[in-house]
Amino acid sequence: MKHTKLYSAVAAGLLLTTGYSVHARAQSCVLEIAPGATIVGATNEDFIVIEQGCQIDAEGTAEQPINFTAASAVTGEVEDNARGLWGGLVINGFAPINDCPEGVEGGSAECTKEGEANSGLFGGDNPEDNSGVLKYVVVSYAGSNVDPENQLNGIAFQGVGSGTEVEYVQVHNNLDDGIEFFGGTVSARYVVLTGNADDSLDWTDGWQGNIQYLYIEQSGSGDNLIEADNREGDENAQPRSLPSISNMSGFGLAGENGLRFRRGTGIHLTNSFVVDSGSCLRIGGESLNLLGADLTIAGTSFGCEEAVVDDEGGVVADYLATADEVSTTGGSVNPVTPMGDFFESASFIGAIGGDNWTQGWTVPGSVSNPDGGNPGVGCPEGTTEASEEVAGQSVCELEGTITQDLTLVPGKLYQLNGKVVIGGDNTDSATLNVQAGVTVYGGTSSDFLVISRGSELVVDGTANAPVTFTGIDDLLGNADIETTRGLWGGVVINGNAPINDCPEGAVGGTLACTKEGEANSGLFGGDDPADSSGSLKYMVVKYAGSNVDPENQLNGIAFQGVGSGTEVDFVQVHNNLDDGIEFFGGNVSATHVVLTGNADDSLDWTDGWQGSIQYLLINQADDSADNGIEADNREGDENAQPRSMPDISNMTIVGNPGECGVRFRRGTGVGLYNSYITGNATCIDVSGESLGLLGNELAVDGVAFDCPEVVDGDNPDLQSYLDGQDNVSQDGSAVNPVDVAGIGDLENSGFIGAVEEGSNWTAGWTVGTLDTGVPDFPVVDGCPDGTTDGAPIAGTPTCLLPENIIADLRLTSGNFYILSGKTTVGGDNTDSAVLTVDAGTTIVGNDAEDFLVISRGSQIVANGTASMPVTFTALADVDGATNLDNARGLWGGLVINGNAPINDCPEGATGGTVECTKEGEANSGLFGGADAADSSGKLNYVVVKYAGSNVDPENQLNGIAFQGVGSGTEVNFIQVHNNLDDGIEFFGGTVSARYLALTGNADDSLDWTDGWTGSLQFVHIEQGADSADNGIEADNREGDENAEPRSNPTIANMSIIGNSGERAIRLRRGTGADLYNVMVSGSATCLDVDGDTSVGLIGMDINIESTSFACAEVVDGDNPDLQTYLDGAVNVTQDGSMPPAATLPSDGFFEQSDIVGSDIDSWKGSWVFGL
Repeated sequence: MKHTKLYSAVAAGLLLTTGYSVHARAQSCVLEIAPGATIVGATNEDFIVIEQGCQIDAEGTAEQPINFTAASAVTGEVEDNARGLWGGLVINGFAPINDCPEGVEGGSAECTKEGEANSGLFGGDNPEDNSGVLKYVVVSYAGSNVDPENQLNGIAFQGVGSGTEVEYVQVHNNLDDGIEFFGGTVSARYVVLTGNADDSLDWTDGWQGNIQYLYIEQSGSGDNLIEADNREGDENAQPRSLPSISNMSGFGLAGENGLRFRRGTGIHLTNSFVVDSGSCLRIGGESLNLLGADLTIAGTSFGCEEAVVDDEGGVVADYLATADEVSTTGGSVNPVTPMGDFFESASFIGAIGGDNWTQGWTVPGSVSNPDGGNPGVGCPEGTTEASEEVAGQSVCELEGTITQDLTLVPGKLYQLNGKVVIGGDNTDSATLNVQAGVTVYGGTSSDFLVISRGSELVVDGTANAPVTFTGIDDLLGNADIETTRGLWGGVVINGNAPINDCPEGAVGGTLACTKEGEANSGLFGGDDPADSSGSLKYMVVKYAGSNVDPENQLNGIAFQGVGSGTEVDFVQVHNNLDDGIEFFGGNVSATHVVLTGNADDSLDWTDGWQGSIQYLLINQADDSADNGIEADNREGDENAQPRSMPDISNMTIVGNPGECGVRFRRGTGVGLYNSYITGNATCIDVSGESLGLLGNELAVDGVAFDCPEVVDGDNPDLQSYLDGQDNVSQDGSAVNPVDVAGIGDLENSGFIGAVEEGSNWTAGWTVGTLDTGVPDFPVVDGCPDGTTDGAPIAGTPTCLLPENIIADLRLTSGNFYILSGKTTVGGDNTDSAVLTVDAGTTIVGNDAEDFLVISRGSQIVANGTASMPVTFTALADVDGATNLDNARGLWGGLVINGNAPINDCPEGATGGTVECTKEGEANSGLFGGADAADSSGKLNYVVVKYAGSNVDPENQLNGIAFQGVGSGTEVNFIQVHNNLDDGIEFFGGTVSARYLALTGNADDSLDWTDGWTGSLQFVHIEQGADSADNGIEADNREGDENAEPRSNPTIANMSIIGNSGERAIRLRRGTGADLYNVMVSGSATCLDVDGDTSVGLIGMDINIESTSFACAEVVDGDNPDLQTYLDGAVNVTQDGSMPPAATLPSDGFFEQSDIVGSDIDSWKGSWVFGL
C-alpha cells in the first residue's frame, strides 16, 4: 500500500491508504479511519474491499465526515457531472444470501458468492454478522469500470449482517448504482443518494434489512430511484429480498421509473413520497403476486407523470386504491406506523422533517430540497384546516379541550384559538406531541395553551429545528425582536407534584393541596413529586405574556405543580410581557435555559418549588425589566411546607442597570452555585424569613457578584454572610467552581457561569442577540500571601512556593508557581492545609529535587477545566524550549499521601489498620491508615509533564503517586506525559479515577501495589516508542503476595497502544484485577499473569470480559492456564476483532458504555497534550 498525507487512518497502529485495490486483512483486520480523513482513488482500478471477517471502523462526525473520493476532487479539478473516476467501497460479510453454488441451500454457511470485480466471497449463515461502522461517510465520483465486465457501486453491501452500523451515509455521482445490497440483513438510517448515473438504490440476492430516512435525488443520466430484485433466474429463491423502508424522499427524472420492484422482491414501504419521475411505480414478475402481503405500500404519495406503468389488468392501481393513506396524484397523506422495532417514531412524510439532518456533512449543493420537498400531509386528526394561509403556509387550528393524543408534524402552522386545553383534570388524559421544526402560534391575547394534570406535552425539537411558540405578528414580519411583547398568552403546564398553597384545612404536599392557576388555567398540585408532564427539548417561546383579562397576565411558561418526571432541556423564553418562567411549587428541574428580554422577572418561583436549574442564562431588557430572579416560598405564610428550596448552578445574569439581580424573599431557600451576576444596580437581596435561612437552607458558593452595589439596601445580616464566604467575590474577581455533583440533579461542570468559553450551547437554536456573559475575571496582581515574588519567566510573573505550607493557600492564575526542592503541604495529620489551584494555573519544577507532596490530612484542590487545565511542568517547557518530544525527568512530580488502607506495614501491624503505614519513596512522607473514605481533595483537568526525576540514586518519582489515598478523593481528567518513571502509581488506598491519559512515559504507564482496591474508567495509554516498559505493571505486594487487603481494582474502557518490544499488561505478585471493555494493540505481548499466586487467581480475582487483544503474541511466554482462560472468556478476542461491550458493575462508579476501549475522542479535548 502506498501512503498519502490525505488519509489519516489507524488499524493496529498502521497508517493505511488506497492507491489500488486494498483488501482489509492487515493485522487486527480492522480498517480504522479517523474523523475528517480523506481516502483518495486516482484510477479506475482503485477500490477498497473489506473481506469477510474483517471490519471497517469509519466513524466520522457531522463536523468532520470521512470522505472517499477522487484525487481530482481533492485538488479542486473535478467537474460537477464527473463520475467513475475511481472504484468504490465493497464490504463482504457472512450474512445470508440466496444466490448459491449449485446444490447449496440459500442462507446456509455454504451459500456464498464471488463479488463483482473480483471483490471477494460473501454470504453465510450469520444474520447478525458485524462488518463495522459507517457513520458520516461520503463516497463521491466513484463507480469506475474496473474491467469491461465490471462496474462498481458507490458502496456494495455484500452479505453484510445486522451487527453492522450504517448511519449518515451519502453516495454522490456514482457511475453505476449508488448503493447496492447483495443479500444480507444490514440496515441503515440517514442515507443520501444524489446524482448517481444508474439506479440510486439497488438490491438483490435476498436482502432483508431496513432503511429509515432515505433521500434520493437524481440528475443527469440517472435510471430508477430504486431498482430491486429478489434473484434473477429464481424469483422465489429463499431467503427472499424483503426490506422495509420508511421516510423516503424520491426526486426522480422525467422519462425514468421512480420505483421498480421485480423478480420476486417484496418490500414494506411507508411514509414516503416520489415526485418528478416519468412514472412512480413499476412492479413486475413474481413481485406482482406479493401485493398486499409481502409487498405493501402505506402512508405514501406518488406525484409523477404517471403513477403506475406496465400494469396489465390494473392490478397495481387497484391495490393502491385500497391501500392505507396512499395518493397517486401527489396529494397529502397521513403518516402510518411502520412495522418492526428498527423504526423510530417519525410522524411525517419523506426523509426530512423539521430537522435537516443532511446539513453540513454532505457534498455542498448536492441536496436541492433541504426542506424535504414534501407534497404535504393533511391536518392531524383533532385539528381543523384553516381557510386561509399565513405567510404562505397552510394552517391547522387547535381549539377547546383535546382529549385524545395529538401529534403536530412539520409542514403546517398550528394556530391556538382561545384557551386550548390538553386533557381533563386527571381525566380524559392526552399527550400533545410537537415534532422538530413545528411552529405553534397565537393570534390574540386570549390564545394560550394549557396542559392539564395527568396529560403531557412532548416537545421534540432539535438544535437545528427547535419548536417555536410565537404570535401571528411574528410570522407576518411585524414583530420587533427587541421590543415586541404580549402578542398572545403563553404555555401553562399543570401537574400533580406537591405545592404549599392549599385550600383551608389542607396540608401542604398532600393530595388535597391543590390550587387554581392564573387566568383560569386549571387545578395543579398533589402528592406525586415524580409526576411527569412530558418533556420539553429545544423549545422557544416568543412574544407572549398577554393580559388574558384585567386580572391575569401570563408567564411565558408556567410550571404549576410539575413533577420531577418531566424533562426540560434547552428552553428559551424571549420578550414575555410578564415573567419569563415561573415555577409554582412542584419538583421539576431544568437544564440549558435562556431567558431574554422579559418585561417582569426573568425567573420567578413560589408555592414550594424544590427542583433545580443548571446552565441558566438571563439577559434582561434595558427598556423594561424587573429582577433577574424574584423568588418566594409563599406570600402570607413564609414558612409554609414544603418550602421553596431549589438548587441553581452555572447561572449568568446580564442585568438591567436599574434593577436587582436576584431577590430571595418570603421564606424561600436556595442553593446558588458557580454563577456570575453583572450589570444590575444591585446584585442580591434577601428579605423576610429568608434571612433566617442564610448559611443553612440559603447558601451561596462559587458566585461572583459584579454590580455597583452588591447588597440591595441596608442588610447587615446578608452583608455579614457574604463577607464570611471565602469562595464568593463581591468585586467581580475570580472564584473557584464548586463540585455540585450529588446536589439534587446537578452535575459537576468545572466552570463559573452559564456558558463555558469555547462551548456555546446557546448557538443555533435561540433567538435574539445573546450576551453569554462568559466571566472575564480580572487577574489578581501579585503573588498570593504565603508565596514570595520571583523573577519573571518569559514575561510571566513568578511566585516561589515555600518549603512547608501549613495554612490554606490558593494559587491564582496569571503567575507561574515555582517549586524549590520538596514542597510539603501540611504536616502528617497535623497542621493540615488545603492547597487550592485555580483553573489555568501552572506549577513549575526546574530541578531533579523539585516535587510537591500533599501530607496525610491535607488536601490539594486543583480546579482545572477543559479549556483551562492545571499544569505541572518543567521550567524548560514554560521558558520556550523546543524539541521536548523525548524530554523526561526534568523535575520530580506530584505525591499525594492519605489515610486509606494499605498492606505493606511495619512488622507486627495488620494491613488496613491505623498502625499499617509506610514511608513514601524519596522521603515523601507517611501514608496509609484505616479510613477507606479519606479525602485528599480533588484533581480535575490536571496535566503533569516531563517529570519523574531521580531525586537521589535510590529514588525516582512517578508523575503522580497516590499513596494510601482514599475514595473521598475526586480524580477526573488527568494526563501524565513523558514521565521518566511510571506515569501514575497507586500505593494501596481506595481512590478511583476517570478519564486518564498516560502518554510517552518511560517506565510503566500505570502501576499499582500495596493493596490498591479502587476503580478506573476511560483510560488511554500510548507508550513511547523510544522508551517504555509495560502499559500496566501491577502487584499486590512484593515479598508477601497474599497480603491483605489484596490489590484488586476494577478497570473499564481502557485502550493500550503499546511498545512493539514490550508487554501491554503484566499482573503479578498476587494482584487481582477485573478488566472490562479493554482494547490492546501494538505490544509484543498483550498479557502476562506472572507467579503462582496471581495465576491461581485467574477466573476468580482476575477476570477479563469484552476485551480485544491485537499483539504479535497475546499471552507472554508459556502460560497454559492463562491461555485456557482466555479461550473460554466472555467476549474476549485474540485476533484484534471488536467484541460487544460488557455490562459494567452497578456500584455507583461506572457509567454503562457500549464502547470497547477508552473512547478518548469523546473526552480528550484541547486540554490533553500531544494527542
